[in-house]
Amino acid sequence: MLRAVELFSGIGGMHCALDFVDLNYEIIAAIDINPTANLVYESNFPNAPAMNRTIEGISLNQWEKWNADIWLMSPPCQPFTRQGKQEDLNDRRTDGFVHLMKSILPQLKAKPKYILLENVSGFEYSQAHQLLLDTLQAHNYYYEQYLLSPIQFGIPNSRLRFYLIAKQQEKPIETYSSSILTRISNFERLYNKLRQKFPSKGLSLEENSLHENDQITDRCSHSSEILVQPDQSIYINDFLISNENQDFELNEKQLERGLHVCDIITCHAKRSFCFTKSYGKYFEGTGSLFRTLSNRIRYFTPKEIANLHCFPLNYQFPEQITTRQAYSLLGNSLSVFVVGVLLENLFERS
Repeated sequence: MLRAVELFSGIGGMHCALDFVDLNYEIIAAIDINPTANLVYESNFPNAPAMNRTIEGISLNQWEKWNADIWLMSPPCQPFTRQGKQEDLNDRRTDGFVHLMKSILPQLKAKPKYILLENVSGFEYSQAHQLLLDTLQAHNYYYEQYLLSPIQFGIPNSRLRFYLIAKQQEKPIETYSSSILTRISNFERLYNKLRQKFPSKGLSLEENSLHENDQITDRCSHSSEILVQPDQSIYINDFLISNENQDFELNEKQLERGLHVCDIITCHAKRSFCFTKSYGKYFEGTGSLFRTLSNRIRYFTPKEIANLHCFPLNYQFPEQITTRQAYSLLGNSLSVFVVGVLLENLFERS
C-alpha cells in the first residue's frame, strides 16, 4: 500500500486524484494551515488524518515515523502569480516549501520514493523552482516537468499549471533535462473513466445553436496543444447541475458593471476560462459566466466548478461554507484529472 502525505492539502484535490487513478494507498497525513480548507477536507475525508499545522512545525522525527512513499504538494502560488507581487522566496508563504527542500528532505533517512508538485504557470521561472531542482538532483531524483491544462484532454476549462513528477533512483543520474513538456501520453484510460462519470447529456436543436464565443480559440491556454480528437472535447453542458439557476443570476447592477468585460458562454461551449479565487467578487479575468436558455446570465455554481475540476460527484461543501468561500477554495485548488494523468505516468500504469 502506498503511504502518501498531502502537503498544503487544501480541499483534497490530490486525495481525489489518488482515488480517481484507483491506487491502493493510505493518507498518513494531510497538512494545511487554512482552517476553512481543512473543514471542507475533513467533511469529505473523515478518516484521513488532517492536520492544521505549519510544515515548519513538524519535527524531523515525525517525518521519519511517517516513512512516506510519496509526497503530494501544491505549495501556495501567490508568491509566483502574475497578479501578485512575485516576491518569490522573500514571500513568507514559501517558508514551508523552503523548509521541506532545505531542512527535511536532505536530512530525512526515509526519503519518499515519489514526489508530485503542482503550482501556477510562472513557477518555472522562480528561485523556488531552482531550489526544487537543485534539491532533487542532490538526492538522485529523476524528474519530468510539464505545463498542462485540462482543455488539452477535452475538458472544457483552461487551467494552465506547472507540474513536476519525480522518482528517486538507485544509481546516480549523469544528466538532467531542463525541458518543460507541454504534451503527455497515457491518459486514455482516465479519459474513458471521466466520460463514464460525466456522460453526454445531449443537446436539442434549440440548445445546439452555434455561438462563436463558445469555440476553443487561442485565448484558451494551451489551445494549440489539444491531445484529443475534436469530437472528444466535452461540452460544458455535461458538467452543469442545471441550465437555469436563479440563485446565481447576476442582478441589473452587476450586469451593468461587468457585462462588457466578462467572458460569457453557453451550454454547448467546449471551453471556459480559468476560475480564480476571486470569482464572484470581481468580473474581469476571474472565470467565465453562463448564458442560460432563457437568456439570463449567471455564475457557475461551486459544484459545477468542482465538476470541471473533476472532483468526485459526491464531493460536497459543508453548509457553513459560504459561496464566496467555496469559490476561493476552488480557485486555489487543482485539476483532479490532470494530476491523475501525472500519477498514471509517474507509476507507469496504462
